[in-house]
Amino acid sequence: MLYNVMENKKVKIEETLPINATGKIIMQAFTGSGLVASLVAHHLIDKLDMIEKGYVSSKYIPSIGIVRNGIIQRPIRIFENDTYVLVLSEVGVPQDELDDFMEGLFDWYLKVDPSQILIIGALPTGRPIEADDLRYSLVSSDEHTKDFLEKKGLSISHRSAVYGSVAISLMEANKCNMSAIAVLPHCIASIPDYLAAKKAIELISIILDIDIPMRILEENALELKEHLIKRKKNKKDPDNDELNTFIDDMLDISDEDEEDFDLSKFR
Repeated sequence: MLYNVMENKKVKIEETLPINATGKIIMQAFTGSGLVASLVAHHLIDKLDMIEKGYVSSKYIPSIGIVRNGIIQRPIRIFENDTYVLVLSEVGVPQDELDDFMEGLFDWYLKVDPSQILIIGALPTGRPIEADDLRYSLVSSDEHTKDFLEKKGLSISHRSAVYGSVAISLMEANKCNMSAIAVLPHCIASIPDYLAAKKAIELISIILDIDIPMRILEENALELKEHLIKRKKNKKDPDNDELNTFIDDMLDISDEDEEDFDLSKFR
């Protein structure tokens, strides 16, 4: 049963339960590098007791369904609790159609008038696999939002480049005079990067001034780190310095080959 439908020429917001997003913070998580946005979104849904309330439909969304526990799910779903709304996309919208899709989504954001938009993503810069903490980038939509971050004691990105849905969302927010923040930990692009997800949650906790439990993310980040270090050592050839250098570079700049990864133990 659909309770309400917001429709324009680009997207439909279809409510399976009533959504009350007015005055709330909208968190936007579109899957991308290191699956960081997806990992963070599912963690937030669980720890903040968010309920699925609807989904986004559009001709721009690829014809893909997400299967969980044998049940089909929409690829872009909307979750809500008393304080936050979360828009989770587990598929990528084609680049040629992304501008139109994000413009349609922001029509809904304007309609519901949130207090702020928090964009969750990651930057595929790579990192040493032994790292315990990560660099990050925070990008704001306007001067007022930048001041808000600085008062929180957080470092902002003075010179960088962002792309895809993150870039378009920040520019749409600026155009619409809406406050938006992009949280972008640096990640290894081609594996589920739990350490980057943990960093994103740490930053979100500071920005929102809330305590979000992180035990599961911490455990998964440690297990993944140990797995990568072990894999790196096992592949080294003590008699081939050129090969060892290649392996180091491959692991550290995010071109990791996923084929022989066993990630089933990570939750």
